[in-house]
Amino acid sequence: MEWQSGEHSGVVYSRFRVLVGNSDLSKTKEAIPHSSRQTRECAPDSCKVEIAERGDKISLRSRTTGRLDQLNQSSPNYSESLRTTLVSKGIWHRFIEFDEPVRTVEEAARKVSTDRIIKSIVLVGSDKKPILAILPARNKISYKKIKTLLKVRDVRLAQPDEVLEHSGYPVGGVPPFNKITRILLDPTVQLNARSIAGGGDPDKLIELETQDIVMFLDPIVADFST
Repeated sequence: MEWQSGEHSGVVYSRFRVLVGNSDLSKTKEAIPHSSRQTRECAPDSCKVEIAERGDKISLRSRTTGRLDQLNQSSPNYSESLRTTLVSKGIWHRFIEFDEPVRTVEEAARKVSTDRIIKSIVLVGSDKKPILAILPARNKISYKKIKTLLKVRDVRLAQPDEVLEHSGYPVGGVPPFNKITRILLDPTVQLNARSIAGGGDPDKLIELETQDIVMFLDPIVADFST
């Protein structure tokens, strides 16, 4: 929802006094006595008031935009961004929605088969470059194997802000299709014709054709899990 500037009118009577300032009258510090014509500017986050002769109209033009706009900005819809990406590439997909964020395989199991769930983990190598590791949800990453595979001195999990920066998606919603281009895929993912992955937002999963993940991402297929 956006707050927009507007204009309101009313009739001014004799000895009319207008309080100027914050919409909370308890915080108002200034008053304008009636005269033939006066104009006062309020603070930038308030309004402009013009007072005319008896029987004329009073115009109040709202200037309250910045602060309320910030308060009413909606959160990014990451799943819609993902949908746009997949549609543009012609990739088949199906979103699976939950009433609350899905944090564990057990929670996801309420609607999908756990054997088909895969996770997309964002890592950072000692070369400062991000890595996307795609593997079955129940498997664990072997950092030793990844270091050997990519020939880097060290590998660590990305922090939440790094996950969003590198992948474009928040922790808990990272899908296989994102901004990271250095991608590892555990070969056991290919055992299922379709895979269930993060759906962009933490309360969504997405079903994908496993062959599309391999074909479009062109990952390094290698054993890096335990």
